[in-house]
Amino acid sequence: MMENRTVGSETIFQFLHSHPLFDGLSQGNLEQVARASRFRHVPKGAFLFFQFDQAEAFYLVRKGTIAIQLENLDGRELVINEMRAGDCFGELGLLIEQTHSTSASATEDSIVLVIPRLTFLSVLKQEPLLTMRLLEITAQRLQDSSRREEALAFHDAQQRLAGLLLALDAAASEKGYLSLSQEELAQRAGLTRQTVAAILGRWRRSGWLLTGRGHIMVLNRRELNLLLSSQESARQN
Repeated sequence: MMENRTVGSETIFQFLHSHPLFDGLSQGNLEQVARASRFRHVPKGAFLFFQFDQAEAFYLVRKGTIAIQLENLDGRELVINEMRAGDCFGELGLLIEQTHSTSASATEDSIVLVIPRLTFLSVLKQEPLLTMRLLEITAQRLQDSSRREEALAFHDAQQRLAGLLLALDAAASEKGYLSLSQEELAQRAGLTRQTVAAILGRWRRSGWLLTGRGHIMVLNRRELNLLLSSQESARQN
């Protein structure tokens, strides 16, 4: 049975109490957050919020995966981050009182804890430890964002796709393959689906990987790494 608005505050309190972000906070503040919050089931493909929506909550992922994505002027979507169980997001829109700069959608059935804006900000003012942890998270994301911007600026299409596949493959589960469509890869690499299909076709014919419907198995990590390292060498020279 999926969690929804009817889940009791005690269950939410236990979830918050076990979360590293809220570790060490006063019981009174945790209880305040638990009473005001709710779990929301986000089915695969559904949006939690859209780009330019008013920021109204802070989010904690309990289960599943939430893709954080930007929409380009031409309508293409770029996935800039993925939030999994234990991850939090939505703080920037609350702190600067602006609309969301990205959209958030579920790439699999997910459960997210929704903490209302006023409740979150009220507790934040009373808990310096929570403020410091959010600053650390924000700093890390800014660093990650700089790396992504560097890749988009200096890597060509093949190198961007190679770097993405290597990163995903390193984090893949024991099943040994990636469960991603060409459209999803295109969104993550900032490329068109046609470009991704053409590159994957060349690499498949070269024996670097195997592809199936929604599945990719990397066979030759060495060649993909060489593709990336050649770009780094060219930049340094």
